[in-house]
Amino acid sequence: MKTTIRFLFLIFIGFLILSNHLNAQDNPVQRQKWETKIQRYERLDSITPPQKDVILFVGSSSIENWKSIESDFPDKPIVSRGVSGTKTVDIYEYRDRLISPYQAKQIFIYVGDNDIGYNWKPEEILEQFKKLFFAIRAEKPETEIVFISIKPFPKRAHRLGSTIETNKLIKDFLEQEENTAYADVYNAMINERGELNPEHYQKDGRHLTTDGYKIWREIILKFIK
Repeated sequence: MKTTIRFLFLIFIGFLILSNHLNAQDNPVQRQKWETKIQRYERLDSITPPQKDVILFVGSSSIENWKSIESDFPDKPIVSRGVSGTKTVDIYEYRDRLISPYQAKQIFIYVGDNDIGYNWKPEEILEQFKKLFFAIRAEKPETEIVFISIKPFPKRAHRLGSTIETNKLIKDFLEQEENTAYADVYNAMINERGELNPEHYQKDGRHLTTDGYKIWREIILKFIK
């Protein structure tokens, strides 16, 4: 009897882990939201085709919600293609529509915090990032790829260990590759006492405020060309 209960318990735990790893591709509502956003980007491109040598920003809500991104980098050919709720694997799946259409001299990628929210392990996130990285590199060998580090935020303060480890794994990987950079917004958002500034975050404790994006701007300015 005890063996049966233990077996059923392990099955239940396995189901929970699998559920936490389910991609939003399996959520038709989320998938439709993404499709609507991507179609909007495609309409914009059909009206005003992007120029050559753009600077592409791609990733999850931290990119999509950066409404001042073009004015923050005046005279730079910025193209922002953020899609809220996406994980690394999702950006990989939609790369043909979010990345491939653009002749980019630089691609800034922000992914990872939603992965952590779905309980992906740092090593798993790294493998997904590598898959995305090498797909981009194969198609755009001359393009510089810049990873914007996963940001810390109050709502997920208990997962900072995973954030730090994932950032380190990706940073170490990029150091082995040519024409790459690592934009460290994580440490820029933590003060000398290791605390987060509430003014950098919206009431949800997750998304950035205008002040938060000012921090990002100062960091990205060091890398943008």
